[in-house]
Amino acid sequence: MTSNSNFRVNDTWSLTTPHDDMNTSQQFDLDNYFSCLDFVFDDMDQSTIDSFFESRQDEWLEREEERRVFIMRRQDNTIQNRLLLPSQHHQRIHDVLKEVINCTIPSTGINSTINYYFIDFNDIIIYTNSNDLFNLSIGLVQRQQKSFLSLNVNAFKKRFDDIEWNMESYKMKKQPNAGGGSLLSEIFSCEIITRILNVELFKTEMEIDYFFINQPMTDYLVNFRHPFNQTTTLTLGVSVTRAFAYKRRYTKLDAYRLLTKKLAGINCSTRNITNAKLWKQVLHIWCPSGKVAKVVRKVYNKLDNKLKSNTVVIVTIVNCKWVFTNKR
Repeated sequence: MTSNSNFRVNDTWSLTTPHDDMNTSQQFDLDNYFSCLDFVFDDMDQSTIDSFFESRQDEWLEREEERRVFIMRRQDNTIQNRLLLPSQHHQRIHDVLKEVINCTIPSTGINSTINYYFIDFNDIIIYTNSNDLFNLSIGLVQRQQKSFLSLNVNAFKKRFDDIEWNMESYKMKKQPNAGGGSLLSEIFSCEIITRILNVELFKTEMEIDYFFINQPMTDYLVNFRHPFNQTTTLTLGVSVTRAFAYKRRYTKLDAYRLLTKKLAGINCSTRNITNAKLWKQVLHIWCPSGKVAKVVRKVYNKLDNKLKSNTVVIVTIVNCKWVFTNKR
């Protein structure tokens, strides 16, 4: 994969766990992290998370090393590494995925103890949990397996131009788009996908050819190396959408309409693409709050399996308004 000059190799990220000798105040701080960042979506919206980060900003600036950590809530040894270039960074994520797969994953998600993972970059932090990482790893390597992943993206600076775009996203910014009001969300989608997976941008929206015209389109294609067989390259299609309602509450009907339209469109476009052989497709859904993401998850769980097919659904909560307004 092409090296990214925007990555700052002098920064660090790490996997950290509470230790037995941790004092009460430190343990209380960690409990605050996990209770605030519980995105099994217990009625926690983005404004609550934002206020938490703002209240701790001064403390984090004083303790820069502690702020730049990737925290794993397990009684395990501490691992520290440099913030690596994309291919090396993926290897660390791959190691975490293997570790998650080798662990005993509880069968009940919400009522079980969940291990939280924090991936800290210079400009954003990405949060997820072990159950969702496990679902992602299985969903990507097994062709007929559908999966659902939840992410929370917190940008330190919320302007579009403040994001440290990698080479894949930069190429998408320079390519023509099919139109509509979703260009910025598609670029940011490419950025997040390339940060959590070792992928290369293969084709942008206007580079994909279809047998039938005026049919649902895929936003971009990426080449993905099989995590357990690095010699095998798979092509993933990614469709990007946004789940939000303007000045009103986002309802289950809104989520149903969005999911059925997008999932059916993905199934159609997969069969219609002529200049690439897709392994499977990803539906990337942006949400402005945990409440909206919770509605999307509940509706998704009740959909027919034929509609879900083998699509990997990634729901991402983000605190950047330009993702939804498409205004820089």
